[in-house]
Amino acid sequence: MGVLDFFTGGPKKDPVHLTDDNFKDTVLADPSAWLVDFWGPNCPWCDKMVPTIRILTAKYHGKVKFGEVQTSGNPKVTASFGVKGTPTLIFFKEGRIVERLTGFQTQAYLEEVVAAHFAPAGPPGGSGSRTED
Repeated sequence: MGVLDFFTGGPKKDPVHLTDDNFKDTVLADPSAWLVDFWGPNCPWCDKMVPTIRILTAKYHGKVKFGEVQTSGNPKVTASFGVKGTPTLIFFKEGRIVERLTGFQTQAYLEEVVAAHFAPAGPPGGSGSRTED
């Protein structure tokens, strides 16, 4: 087990490489939760986001899917979502946008957003961790 494995709870996972050709069938037609990172090749803030996106991809593997779109190489999908600046992170659920963030984001904040939109509903009446006497 490597250091990244230790902190993320498993082996390194990479986001899905998304393009003009596969975006619709991969993200929009999928009822799963997705976080898609729109990034640019000459964007220093995008480069700073890479480790965070990789960590979250591994941490939430099986719960949230992560994808990345290189904006200059995929102008159709970039324009269709009105991405003007990078990095832009768009959260999808059941093929619909539920959140959109532009600019550098911390791992802690992204985890809050993931929890707010994608956390499974708990049992009625609370967490269910307390037992009654």
